[in-house]
Amino acid sequence: MSATPALFDTHCHLDFVAFDADRDLVLERARAAGVVGMVVAAVHPRDWSRIGALAAAHDDVYAVVGVHTEVLPGLTAVELDESLGALVAEAGVHRAVAIGETGFDSRVAAEGVSLETQGKAVDAHREAARALGLPVILHIVGAHGPALDHLERSGPFPHGGVVHSYSGSAELVDRYVALNLHIGFAGSVVRPNARKPRAAAARVPADRLLVETDAPDQPLHGATSSRNEPSEVARVAQAVAAARGETFETVSRFTTENARVLYRLP
Repeated sequence: MSATPALFDTHCHLDFVAFDADRDLVLERARAAGVVGMVVAAVHPRDWSRIGALAAAHDDVYAVVGVHTEVLPGLTAVELDESLGALVAEAGVHRAVAIGETGFDSRVAAEGVSLETQGKAVDAHREAARALGLPVILHIVGAHGPALDHLERSGPFPHGGVVHSYSGSAELVDRYVALNLHIGFAGSVVRPNARKPRAAAARVPADRLLVETDAPDQPLHGATSSRNEPSEVARVAQAVAAARGETFETVSRFTTENARVLYRLP
């Protein structure tokens, strides 16, 4: 019997309260499914210590610090400035492997935080990442055109990054890759009618492709639970492999290697 291929969930939220009752079991199921690493992306500054403690307790869990675009409407200008100003120090305290997640979201713009203001937050994350030699995790929803226009003005990310849970078209993949970014795919690629994400997955160069769950969010099509978890990254990798005409083992192997390279892991 062949060994289970190694998989890497490059974006999840294991710190969320949804996992409080059975987090250790969730981790056990992930490991049993072949998951050798899980990156926990920050949402709110108050979560940083919790994420750091989780990563410190588990060798296969990695911390990220940042201020998610979705929480911007609930932060005062002072709170945001203080949080952004603390990124470098807090990343060091929690041994973060990346800065984020941050980005551009048309839904947040509709709540009153303009894409221009979101861009300033992105720039602060980018500067912190540059200072630390770390990649940036980007959240981009409904705003790929403005996001690319903004990001391209500053040129490629010197230490890389990832557009997580990619929702853009196949045609835009090349522009993101030219910015030294990886492209991560989550639950949307599993849907039976997922023509757009599958076309994008097929377009990404092999050395720039990542898989993720965004757990507990984005439960996969056909799942019996409304809570997603890292073990399901295997189904994402299977769907990506089908879209690319490659084997599950091949996609598992190079997406895991890509994650280790991006996050500078042994």
